[in-house]
Amino acid sequence: MEYIRETLETPVKYYCDVVVCGGGTAGITAALAASRNGARTILIEKNGYAGGTLVNGAGPLHSFFNLYQAYADAERKQVVKGIPQELIERLISEGGSLGHIDQEQGGDYDSAITLMDWEIFKDVILTMLEEAGVEILLNTDVAGALKEGDRITGVILQSKSGREALLAHTVIDTTGDGDVACLAGAGYVKRHDTTSVGMPFGMADVDMMKLAAWLKEKGLIYQLIEGDKGGGEDKIIRLGFHLKEVPEFTEFMEKNGMWGPLGFSYRRNNFTYINSANLRNVDATDTRALSDAGIALRHQVMTLAKMLKQYIPGFENAYVNWTPGNVGVRLTRIIECEYDLSVEEITEGKRFEDEVFLYGFHDCAPRLTIKDGGYYGFPYRAMVPKKVEGLLVAGRCVTSTWEAHMSTRNTVSCMAQGQAAGTAAAISAGKNILPRNVDIRELQQTLREQGVVLE
Repeated sequence: MEYIRETLETPVKYYCDVVVCGGGTAGITAALAASRNGARTILIEKNGYAGGTLVNGAGPLHSFFNLYQAYADAERKQVVKGIPQELIERLISEGGSLGHIDQEQGGDYDSAITLMDWEIFKDVILTMLEEAGVEILLNTDVAGALKEGDRITGVILQSKSGREALLAHTVIDTTGDGDVACLAGAGYVKRHDTTSVGMPFGMADVDMMKLAAWLKEKGLIYQLIEGDKGGGEDKIIRLGFHLKEVPEFTEFMEKNGMWGPLGFSYRRNNFTYINSANLRNVDATDTRALSDAGIALRHQVMTLAKMLKQYIPGFENAYVNWTPGNVGVRLTRIIECEYDLSVEEITEGKRFEDEVFLYGFHDCAPRLTIKDGGYYGFPYRAMVPKKVEGLLVAGRCVTSTWEAHMSTRNTVSCMAQGQAAGTAAAISAGKNILPRNVDIRELQQTLREQGVVLE
């Protein structure tokens, strides 16, 4: 391979206590928590909006609650509150969410789901970040990490303004792929070969009542919620059905590893198809592989949409009205941290002395669930990298096995991780100590005071 040598002088443009790299599902709550706890905070986001995968097809949020419908003796308990719950309340007030809704059918997978309007969300979260005093840099990439010895001291930014440096006391990596931790020299493993990437899509002018009636007649529905969508006959909010059992779809879906759909319909006569286009073993940290996957997935989306129009009642007049900006990535780099949760600890509902939130959902339910419809604790150590000081990681770049990752990577878990990381980073900066030296009792008490459930 041919190389060139560069000698660069990069201006230091920004100084802060905490920089959050990645304004996605974990990053938004991390930035809010850090700033609200007194840290001068900057949020870096590569897209022109905040929200990441959360507004790019993650679908209903999984899950604020335990799996209470799967166990006769389990009580309904909201185990995630804090900033994630505050966000839902703000969305409700702006007409952007129906709140937490109990499943009518399929409650042994997720007993309550939370839908939101993605466009309203984008405005609400930016408003909340502004109110908290977070400095937001959109359309900005992290191109490098600055270090003194084994401690990260800042990041190199690349944007329309060119190459600029940012210095910070504490850095939080919420990029999803662990980009900053990798640049800083943290150890990691890659797990993309254990899963797939995907691309959901939305269709408008779907006759939802006709669709649901046909699916009920065929016995294909496995998840269903009905409710008021603002008037009219269309009352379908959540809809999961076995499309692969329809003969015209079997070969196409099996060839591409598709399942579901497990979709939703927040607005009348619209259906968002989750778990649609699918490709296995794509290294989303490789530019060529990610580019090729994006092209192939968009071809799959349009093929599937045409098939729905041709073969499934209710889709006759429908058309694709939304696709995400990016490929949906589940799992790439996992950063080596001081603790690595196992699936056995998750399903047994293990608790930890340094836990920073509780969680009760597993994406493989009902095959894998938390014992007795309970919940487990997420340890602070699971966000502290081994080889780099001054750094915390949160989101889908933690938990190294696929089985455990299928719980911790989910949306509400990532939001809860973000609040914990942001709070810890603010304490770290305020006391001029490393994140690993944050007093866990102080961190837990601060989280409790800000609505996090730890009991």
